[in-house]
Amino acid sequence: MQSRNPFTLFVIQHAHIDIGYTERQEVITEYQKQFIEQAVDMALSPAQQTRDANTQFKFMCEGFWAVEQYLSKTGSVGKARLVEAIKNGSIELSAFYLHLTELLDEGHLRDTLKPATEFARREDVPLVSAMACDINGFSWGIVDALYEAGIKYLSTNINTHHGGCPFGKPNVPFYWESPKGNRILVWNGLTYHKANLLGIMPGFNYVGHYGIPGMEVPEGGEYIDIQDVSVPEKTLFSLVDGLRKNGYEYSFIPLMGSGLYTDNSPPTDSYCELIRQWNDKHGDQIFIRTVTLSEFFAHLEKEVSNIPVFRGDWNDWWTDGVISTALETSLFRNAQRMKRIAERLDPERRFVSEDQLKSVTKELVLYAEHTWGHSASLGRPADFRVQQLLMRKIKYAIEADRLACTALDTVLAGKGQGAFTSRRPFAFKVINPSIEPKTSLAYLPLDYWENPIFKKQLRVVDAQGRQYEFERVWHSLRGQELCIQLALEPLEERELTIDVLDLPNGSSDSVAQKVVSQKFENDLLRVEWDDDRGIYSVLHKPSGADLLQEGGPGLCTPLYQVFNGANRCDPAGFGYSARKIPEDKISRGELKLVTCTGSNRMFETWEFEYEVPGAHSYTVEFKFYRSLSRFDISIKLNKVNILDPEGMYAVFPFQVDQGIWHLDKAGAAIRPGIDQLPGTCCDYYSVQEGAALVGSGLGISLSTQDAPMVHIGKLRLWNYSEHIEPTGTLYSWLTNNKWDTNFKAACGGFYEFRYTVDVHQDYADSYSAIRACQENNYDFLAIRK
Repeated sequence: MQSRNPFTLFVIQHAHIDIGYTERQEVITEYQKQFIEQAVDMALSPAQQTRDANTQFKFMCEGFWAVEQYLSKTGSVGKARLVEAIKNGSIELSAFYLHLTELLDEGHLRDTLKPATEFARREDVPLVSAMACDINGFSWGIVDALYEAGIKYLSTNINTHHGGCPFGKPNVPFYWESPKGNRILVWNGLTYHKANLLGIMPGFNYVGHYGIPGMEVPEGGEYIDIQDVSVPEKTLFSLVDGLRKNGYEYSFIPLMGSGLYTDNSPPTDSYCELIRQWNDKHGDQIFIRTVTLSEFFAHLEKEVSNIPVFRGDWNDWWTDGVISTALETSLFRNAQRMKRIAERLDPERRFVSEDQLKSVTKELVLYAEHTWGHSASLGRPADFRVQQLLMRKIKYAIEADRLACTALDTVLAGKGQGAFTSRRPFAFKVINPSIEPKTSLAYLPLDYWENPIFKKQLRVVDAQGRQYEFERVWHSLRGQELCIQLALEPLEERELTIDVLDLPNGSSDSVAQKVVSQKFENDLLRVEWDDDRGIYSVLHKPSGADLLQEGGPGLCTPLYQVFNGANRCDPAGFGYSARKIPEDKISRGELKLVTCTGSNRMFETWEFEYEVPGAHSYTVEFKFYRSLSRFDISIKLNKVNILDPEGMYAVFPFQVDQGIWHLDKAGAAIRPGIDQLPGTCCDYYSVQEGAALVGSGLGISLSTQDAPMVHIGKLRLWNYSEHIEPTGTLYSWLTNNKWDTNFKAACGGFYEFRYTVDVHQDYADSYSAIRACQENNYDFLAIRK
């Protein structure tokens, strides 16, 4: 090595935020407040004034959530001290609020950037960077969100456990270009804590198992009390040699470090003296600097001119853990949707306040944060502390749903929903909460004690006197409803009344329709099934196209995948270690019974009961409409509690000519395997409202109300696929317990997963198809006045 050109190590200190995992969530909240307080004290200490520019204490506030905890406890004095530390360059803010899964929609994802950006603007402090640790990806829409918030840089420190980084290697800079053409500069770095593992952070730290490609890994590792440069003297020269032998082309590298080798770590300023000692002794060969992210990126931009540009989604490996708590995740998705409806119906906030809506957002964000439970969640799932952390986590989804439903109730009351009295008028309002025109069914709710009205003749009329054909159905859990079909414009409201005529019942009862065994047919669709395969054909009459693949499993047939006796750590690849993929067994459900559960002038319902390993019961209800090209699906699953890694799937074997899958992700729809950064996850995907199979002259929109995870083409769990074709069968992934830490150990219990399938020639246009899968999840609301 040339002494006049030393290799530079940029040490960036942070705490890493896991809300849970190492302690109860409320304890972590207090810890993170303390860490910011300690960092401010260190940044403003007299000792800081004695250090040279390269060895000063520096600290990244990686998530503004921690800053909020600090500000809530320290008041104006604490805020002033923090601002001083930021302005003198000792502390830097990150634009990110927390490290998130891909659960949040685009609007809520953008909302998470507001606390940091608004604080920076108010206090006139710089904010140009975003720091991500642990998590394995982001929806493509984050690029525009960051760019439009004034953020120039994104640093990632991916934990490759059950995941990986783009390009098949870390330490890669690139410009990430958005769908709109905006760009941010990314450093795709090493996993965090490397400064600890290499012995740069003094105190009780773990040394060994470096997890750095090209660097030799010693046998084992241990916690030692680091006091001087003797440990880094054994590691840093090996680090630089290994990087160069591995083809690393730069003369510098950033290393993340914390006060301790633990998630949720306090800061330390003791590294300042150790780094000074190192530079005095070895700085001519390897020079160490303490920096913040913006300082590192300034160096990167200055030294490297040929940074490549990449477009595409950074599909996250880790979001699959959210379906270890599939019921609570469905509550989260419902809460997000109910909040959006409340916002759409009350744009001027006449009925619900911004503060009420922000309270929903807070709970949504806390549930979407990547930490699910305790580090021992799989090793000791029955322990009280493990259960305690899990209950606190799922409470975020429960509370988000409660607050969102309450907000919508408030808006609906403002829209005319009446009080619950002993004798309510038979007056209703139907609302289309979609931002698209919609033809659908509305259900006017009636209570079970009002059954005597059905002894009379009824008619449903609107304010203009138009009468509507209706059906009397048992659609709700506590009574009957009158079902009518309406065509409404975006956000249109229509008032209706039920007139009870003083005449004997003549035509108000439902008119039974002739049921044809093993087939449903209307002017647009013909659906056929048998007792072996289930639904094997869905013919779209206008085009003559059969939407299901010939010879495959029937629509919504269950598949059960289990890795019997597998060690979950074998395929994980922690620290870039070799992966050993366990064998799986996949079982297809066996159809046992098909029953017609309802037939009238509006729709027909059929129930398909399956027997499948891993489930006490698996039942699919199909609801086919007499005059619509769409149909609804409800899967009811009673899942067995199983500790081996396993998962349940529903099969959607759709096909259209030249069909390409498009997935609805936050801020940008993507084609899997095409609109992705190289080397990102192709095993499975998280979707917002659903997916669309877009073909030549025809497309299928699939709305997924409850289940966010999908596989494309085949089941790929632990395949670590880097390339796939965006075609073939879609598998809706219902439950998953593959993780060896953090997420829930077993998925037993009752679940409902709801879908809407819609087919149309207009859906040969990808925008129209994705918009349909989004808006079909926003069906009519009916309130009683």
